[in-house]
Amino acid sequence: MTARSTPSGFERTLLWLVTAFRVFGAAWMVLLGVLVLTSNEADHPGWVVTALIVIVLWTMATVALALRVPWTAATWGFVIADIAISVFSVWVSVKAVSILFAGGFPLAAVFASIYAKGTLGGALAAAALTVAAVGRLPGRPSLDQPNSVSAVITYVFSAAAAAGAASVLRSNDARRVAAEEALATEQAARARADERADVAAHLHDSVLQTLALIQRDSTATDQVRGLARSQERELRSWLYRADEGSVSEFREAVTAMAAEVDELASTHVECVIVGDSPMNERVDALVRAGREATLNAAKHAGVSTISVYAEAGDQATVLFVKDRGVGFDTATVPPDRRGIADSIVGRVNRYGGSATITSAPGQGTEVRLTMPAQGGTDE
Repeated sequence: MTARSTPSGFERTLLWLVTAFRVFGAAWMVLLGVLVLTSNEADHPGWVVTALIVIVLWTMATVALALRVPWTAATWGFVIADIAISVFSVWVSVKAVSILFAGGFPLAAVFASIYAKGTLGGALAAAALTVAAVGRLPGRPSLDQPNSVSAVITYVFSAAAAAGAASVLRSNDARRVAAEEALATEQAARARADERADVAAHLHDSVLQTLALIQRDSTATDQVRGLARSQERELRSWLYRADEGSVSEFREAVTAMAAEVDELASTHVECVIVGDSPMNERVDALVRAGREATLNAAKHAGVSTISVYAEAGDQATVLFVKDRGVGFDTATVPPDRRGIADSIVGRVNRYGGSATITSAPGQGTEVRLTMPAQGGTDE
């Protein structure tokens, strides 16, 4: 984190952990200070009272900074001030005879320095606190005192352990952020690919079908013009996501689909619908795939009647398209014929559904489309 930048969620959590430990350390020191004052064991009670006041005020200030301007906790000015006040608390503790008087408060400066400046900050804080703990000012070092040696070990080893832990946590957080960014990029790319596939499938269902009809019978002028106008309106509505006149129910959507194919291909479409459900993008993909299957049957099966059966259930929505026409061998479909792969199978697969096409020469064709409900499974 750089100066004047808002800390990330992880860094803010670390800051609040450090701040919480500072509050705990201050309460610890105040309790010990009161015990020292009431026991009349302090050589300099005035220094003890001064230290307690400074510690309480500084703790209140650091909590306020963590709330309002958290970036200040990562600056060298804050680190130096924090170390200086902690050194003062240790020095007063030594001066008041008992090194234990400082309690755990000085460790807060070690942790805060590591949070702000890493290993360098922790080493600086540990060194300053060590000097304060083993030296009497004025006087000579007091390394022979067990309390002083214990303090030195505490500061040095706490700094080393905290620096290592902070490094590991930050490294893990960086890897987590990188993984989340990579996943978001992959999901965005997949969404763009699905969108392109939807556009390609829709163009195949509309514009390309119109062009194919024109190639087969260019003399049917009125029919071609009417179909072209219909496809233009339908394509514009789809491209601009117009809401006017949009179909909101599954039963109505299947009925409209059957009527459209009946009109376009001059083939009777018998439609049986059981149940109903609200339309969404998944059900819409199912109906569009059913439209393509029905239109394929009208164009290629050589029959006058096509059967469509649709059912909206709690677990899944299904749609069958069946004809008793010429049929075909699914294994011999040329790779350049993308209607089945893109507009039928690919379309429902992209939304979590499944498509099964059963056909054989002379035995007709049956297309089964299944779209599980949200949270449901295929039957």
